[in-house]
Amino acid sequence: MRHFSYILMMCLVLLGCSESSVESNDTAPDQIQREGQMMTATRQSGEYELRLIVHQSGDHNFTFQPGIKYRGQDANNEIYHSKDVFDIDLQMDGETILPLRSGTSEELITKLTKDSWYSNEVEITLTPEQVQQLSNGEIDVILSAVFRSEQSGYNDEKKMIISGEEILFRQVNADQKE
Repeated sequence: MRHFSYILMMCLVLLGCSESSVESNDTAPDQIQREGQMMTATRQSGEYELRLIVHQSGDHNFTFQPGIKYRGQDANNEIYHSKDVFDIDLQMDGETILPLRSGTSEELITKLTKDSWYSNEVEITLTPEQVQQLSNGEIDVILSAVFRSEQSGYNDEKKMIISGEEILFRQVNADQKE
């Protein structure tokens, strides 16, 4: 009986490890491009493509420009969402490092035109310690688009997770070469 308990526990541990690696692969960007102080990550998810453009201006100021593009068969697609379609979060060990933000339960409608980007812009100022943690890969940047539509089902969440070092590490190296 003791061996059965041990085997069951090992199976659960292995299953847990495999699920977390699958989840991270399911949310990783398909492509990351860099140009100067700007990084662009994209990820296809069903009939939608997510994009996150991050621009660093100064040592601690970042502009995040999340976007979504409908790539389905229809010419247009209406999505229903709360105040914001997008949520940008910076997390360390699964905990947000950003101040609490207020939400709303109102339902808004946004019309997406096929193959056209819908986006907005968010500016975030980080502390020197947070910038260091970002460049060390201790912080993950998480882009979520939460909505519902007739094409995607009642509730849909598209997510992309990018390691902080993807945003800064190579930019710092590129700056040192110049």
